[in-house]
Amino acid sequence: MAKKDDYWKDDVLFCVRELCAEHGSRTFTMAQLFAFCGNKLRKMHPGNNTPRDKIRQKLQLLRKEKKLSFVNNRGTYTYREQLLLPGEVDDEKIGEVFKSRPERREYVMETFARDRGWVREAKNAFGHQCMVSNCGLTFRTASNKPYIEVHHIIPLFEGGEDGVWNLSVLCAHHHRMAHFAIPKVRGELGKFLAAENKKILRKKGRANA
Repeated sequence: MAKKDDYWKDDVLFCVRELCAEHGSRTFTMAQLFAFCGNKLRKMHPGNNTPRDKIRQKLQLLRKEKKLSFVNNRGTYTYREQLLLPGEVDDEKIGEVFKSRPERREYVMETFARDRGWVREAKNAFGHQCMVSNCGLTFRTASNKPYIEVHHIIPLFEGGEDGVWNLSVLCAHHHRMAHFAIPKVRGELGKFLAAENKKILRKKGRANA
């Protein structure tokens, strides 16, 4: 028979899924979650007088189970389960070629489902030109805006995080290279981007971002 604490954890996880689905983002803060479902959880568990503390405790348990990860020390989390959220792309829609390659599925998920706040922050931090040295492949769109893509240096499926310290901006060519090139090339590019990321953030006084 399930314990009452197990119900708490299941209810918090359900609220996390609902919040992420409603916002169209896998990244959320403790404050957002409490505002979204605090009253609901109070009614579901009337015997608890400290629901915020209980939610925080269950988020910690969900982190240990790898269903969530902690993004920063400001109470920001990323929902990591494979459950698809609205706006994300199912394998069946990607095609058989993506099914056979986990990194390709990650690339599509990254392109279509990334938290837009982090996209803006990456572009604000690193600009709108490809971070690869001497790259001249960044182009302008019909609206005369530079086209640039935001890339996780360490992919989410390998334990990377949604955070400016793990993001870079790349042209379409180098973004695909970062995902689909031979392992040696991907590794070298990843090391270069990690170093560039740290160098740029340090210059901006954001070494501890």
